[in-house]
Amino acid sequence: MATDPMERETAWSWRQVVDGLPLFFVFFMWSFGSGAIQLARPLFAFEVTESIFLVAVMVSVTGTSRIVSAPLTGFLTDRFGRKPLILFGAGLRGAGSLGQFFVDSYAGFVMLEFIAQAGVSIFITGITVHVSDVTTRENRGRFLAVRTLSSRIGQIAGPAVGGLIAGFASLQHVFLFDSITKFAIVIVVLVLIRESRPSTDHAKAPRANEPGRSRFDLSPFMHATFLALGASVVAGTLLQQGITYSVLPVHASESVGLTPEGLGALVSMAALLGVLVAYPNGILSDRLGRKFSLVPGLLILAVGTTVLAISPSYVALALAMAAFGIGEGMVMGTTQAFAMDLAPTEGRGAFLGIWSLVRSISSVLIPLGIGGLYAAYSPQGAFLVASAWLVVSAVLVITIAKESGGRGASGE
Repeated sequence: MATDPMERETAWSWRQVVDGLPLFFVFFMWSFGSGAIQLARPLFAFEVTESIFLVAVMVSVTGTSRIVSAPLTGFLTDRFGRKPLILFGAGLRGAGSLGQFFVDSYAGFVMLEFIAQAGVSIFITGITVHVSDVTTRENRGRFLAVRTLSSRIGQIAGPAVGGLIAGFASLQHVFLFDSITKFAIVIVVLVLIRESRPSTDHAKAPRANEPGRSRFDLSPFMHATFLALGASVVAGTLLQQGITYSVLPVHASESVGLTPEGLGALVSMAALLGVLVAYPNGILSDRLGRKFSLVPGLLILAVGTTVLAISPSYVALALAMAAFGIGEGMVMGTTQAFAMDLAPTEGRGAFLGIWSLVRSISSVLIPLGIGGLYAAYSPQGAFLVASAWLVVSAVLVITIAKESGGRGASGE
């Protein structure tokens, strides 16, 4: 795929899908391993502590490593390139998971997860900047939809495989499986994916006619659209880190009586629904605008958390997981496309690193807050708070965000 922004095609074509196959394989493998440990992380922490609050503490504390690594990675991708950071992030997550295969204590597990989460942040920030380099506003929604398809296929298989591994071996063997997938990513990126950072000559050209211009443009942070986007990022983190990756596995086990295998099947079902909506959602996002897919997605997620609050039953859990699959399939890719639209050509890595910082900060505070509400007040209270924020985020996107894609987009 072309890496110079001046040479990229603006029209979507399936040729771009073929050219991006190594990248889509990377997204599949990342989700395949991460989907497996999605259940193993909170369940292992609960197994060694018997405290759902300490599970939330684990998710929150380990998320603090992202606060430094996310923005730092963004700046480093502008200086040294995208590929070195992608490689380092995947390798660090793989090493952390490998270490977790050998530990049997809460403290050791949390320490390794802290290191591994830094790797997650480095990888995600680096790969996000890379995708922004190789896409345009006109095709970004559909490209990210195919990326979502790749990730969702991994998320369908990962939880199911993780549940089987936990059932036939142990929870710790799931971390060994994740480490294998991450080291496979390192090999693929090293061999098949090219550097996408704009050339030095191209980066310097605009500044030659504009002396004193800063490479890092603060203007995208200074309007209401970024506030609305930040609210939707927090909403997505609330669902994933605060509920799905934190209290939901324990809630399904303790309140609904599901085994890891049963919950893994529901998570895979949700991922399958995400696959079905991803590409139509990408078309909608590119043609009509980001808000046309982001707002309904947030409201569908709110329906899912509300259903969880209404009833601690298998039927309610299955309906909620269905809503999560559809809603996440609409929200996650569109939110990233929105952020990439706002990113300036120069200093793109720095901008997207700061954007990742918003999610990183929320990933520290939200699990602790949701876990505290769940443990000290009630599951219903925790889920209803999540529902309220998802609705507020949708309202902010409707009312104050400026459309950046499709027919309603303003000129660059």
